[in-house]
Amino acid sequence: MSTIKGIAYPNELTKDVLNDYYVLHEPVGTLTEADIIRRLERKQIATNNVNGPAFIKTFHNECILAASEGYKVHTSLCYISIGIKGVVFKHQLGRKIPADQLNVRMNCAQSAEARRAIKNISVQVAEQSAATGPVVQSVENPLRREAGKLNVGAMVLIQGMRLAIQGDRKDEIGVFFTKADDESVVVRVPEEHLSPNTPSRLQFVLPAAVTPGEWYVAVASQFAGSNKKFTANVRRNEFFDPVVVE
Repeated sequence: MSTIKGIAYPNELTKDVLNDYYVLHEPVGTLTEADIIRRLERKQIATNNVNGPAFIKTFHNECILAASEGYKVHTSLCYISIGIKGVVFKHQLGRKIPADQLNVRMNCAQSAEARRAIKNISVQVAEQSAATGPVVQSVENPLRREAGKLNVGAMVLIQGMRLAIQGDRKDEIGVFFTKADDESVVVRVPEEHLSPNTPSRLQFVLPAAVTPGEWYVAVASQFAGSNKKFTANVRRNEFFDPVVVE
């Protein structure tokens, strides 16, 4: 297990608590792709005439390992760094604190190369003409209005088209959260917990079982539009990116 460095700063936002601190990560350096490859060479992992997919997987795993050791890793695809959002108390200073107590995350931000590539693309947008199922267009905390970011125990707003949760197959309809790193963990928000529950908006309180981390969000319904009858099958649509719960 790696040990990374954090810097504690007095928490000025909690006036009624005098001995708490917030923590920021202290990077031990910055690595480029060439640095990562040299790390692999030191481990006597060949970088020529190797299986492409196997090498890419090995390269990515080494990036993750380096970041977990406290480095900021710069690649042509993204910048990887450690983020810390937790607080500590004075008696904890100088001690090793488990990552889950400080909400330690591995952040990935798009690189300059990725940003340049985006400038060279165009997007042609069209809706499937015969679509009858829900379409999830955004997931956010309606108070903070940060796309793709939710907060534990706070409100969630989903916007889109044909979202209304209706149907007679009650156990199969609703809003579903699936943990990104463990698809066996699924949390369902049933119809009765939604208000409003309309074709364009769904709003509810995030269940306590949806813990910090990345989650896929899907809407499943038998809503049939203006026709009061339900569709025979449950229609399901998943938001294109996992959302981050903090």
